[in-house]
Amino acid sequence: MTIPTIEYRGYELRAYSHQVFPLHRDPYAKGPRQFSSIVRIDTIPSSEVKARRYATLFDTVSPTTADDAIELAMQYGKDIIDGKVEATGL
Repeated sequence: MTIPTIEYRGYELRAYSHQVFPLHRDPYAKGPRQFSSIVRIDTIPSSEVKARRYATLFDTVSPTTADDAIELAMQYGKDIIDGKVEATGL
């Protein structure tokens, strides 16, 4: 498994996604597939300060593919670094 990683303005962003199951976490429940994601922001070079992790917040509906969730997490991380978003870490 490869963890998507990019460098952005002196930071390293890593994104993780996982599928969200509706109703009681039942993987066989009917309904659209939905994914959630987390972005991890670390300084380059890595310092002794722990990396910050944030759950991605979606404006409208949740993404329906893991790739979309990763892409949105990377953009969310960039927005955090640029100061466009006030995010609360995990």
